[in-house]
Amino acid sequence: MDTGLELDTRSKLLKAGVAQFGRFGFAGTSVRKIADEAGVNHGSIKYHYSTKDELWRAVVAYLYGLLDESVHRDESNWKHMSPREQLVNSTTNYIRFCAKHPELSRIVFFETMHESERLEWLTENYIRPYTSRSIARIALAQEQGVYPADIAPMHVNYINIAAAKNIFLMAPEIKRAFDIDVFDEDQIEQHIEAVLKITLLPEKNDKQIIAKNTTKMATRKRDKTNAGL
Repeated sequence: MDTGLELDTRSKLLKAGVAQFGRFGFAGTSVRKIADEAGVNHGSIKYHYSTKDELWRAVVAYLYGLLDESVHRDESNWKHMSPREQLVNSTTNYIRFCAKHPELSRIVFFETMHESERLEWLTENYIRPYTSRSIARIALAQEQGVYPADIAPMHVNYINIAAAKNIFLMAPEIKRAFDIDVFDEDQIEQHIEAVLKITLLPEKNDKQIIAKNTTKMATRKRDKTNAGL
């Protein structure tokens, strides 16, 4: 796992927290395990992070920061790209992030299985803002003919997320079943190509198809308004 962190005590604990919370979740991780993996005194956690919960939140914030950097790495060039090219670029960067840092997906998965104060904090600070931005971009891409217009953007969003990251969550199963290392560079490239082919509409979309999708989107919005939603 390449965290890019300088290995002072605080960074050692953060790196160890990424590893431990990514393997076992919050409930399955102890401060002793984290300190042992970091190779530091157990009291260091209390000194640098006060509590296990504070360290967990620091780990989440750190990983989401890396996610944001990865997905928007080429954002300055998006203005020169078509809507399709922007999505190909951001999706490619997202999948590469999921392969390099699968710990974030695992941590989120652990927390979303049950209600907790951590899930509430995670949702308020990261899941809702990220999902809202993603859904808005998907709706715009539907109008541009990149995604089907007759599927709710929320469903498109979660289908895309699952398609992009689940293969890395299931890496041990795939290794045992097929003897394939999904973190191998060739496998990552194949996965990126497969996800893009499955999730995006064919590139032959023209102005007529875009107009059709725009009409579908307007109809769906009108139906929601009439239904009082």
